[in-house]
Amino acid sequence: MRRAVFFIVAVIGLVLALPWHKYLAIREITVEGGERIQAETVLQSLPITVGMNWLTADTQAARAALLRLPDVRDARIKKRLWAQIEIRVHEREPLILARLGQKLFWVDTEGFLYAPSQGGFGPILVEPQTVETERGRRLAELFYLVPLKALMTSPGNLLNSITAIRFEGSTMILSLRDGPDVAVYIYDVRWELARLQRVLSALAGRHLRRIDLRFERAVILQAHP
Repeated sequence: MRRAVFFIVAVIGLVLALPWHKYLAIREITVEGGERIQAETVLQSLPITVGMNWLTADTQAARAALLRLPDVRDARIKKRLWAQIEIRVHEREPLILARLGQKLFWVDTEGFLYAPSQGGFGPILVEPQTVETERGRRLAELFYLVPLKALMTSPGNLLNSITAIRFEGSTMILSLRDGPDVAVYIYDVRWELARLQRVLSALAGRHLRRIDLRFERAVILQAHP
């Protein structure tokens, strides 16, 4: 019995004497999934660094820190064996530029206004209604994302002629470069754009103020006064 107790005490003493702090120090932090976000930006934002204790590293606090980065939609942080930390970043997908007052912001595919912009290309969503959330400012009417995605992924060159987009209830108003404003319903944007191309082709050379495509069997034209 005494030998067994002595053996147990000896093992415990050996375990306590080992330099465990060296073996539990974080040896490597890997970052995956970022295309626009640099790995250096991710690492600089972390409250976890190489050399810290692997067991006590707070992955929840690290995730919260990454979610504060404008371009990060989501982040996953896992502890791996051999004192490693694995980070996978999910970036926001830019959808369209929005103008609020005199400022431009990128809007992602979830409706969040996540980053200011000095300029850009393509149509600009003008003065959309927004709300404040825990993750930042977001479009108030999320159902507008469906027609916006359909518009921004539409085939052909018509998109290059659209300079501004406004919403009025179930109507989307497209402002064409050096051309009329076009009113369409938001329910089938791709079909409406194909129809608009046919109308513009038929009206080539005419200078119009507005084209209304919200009627199935009629096109309402408004000329300049």
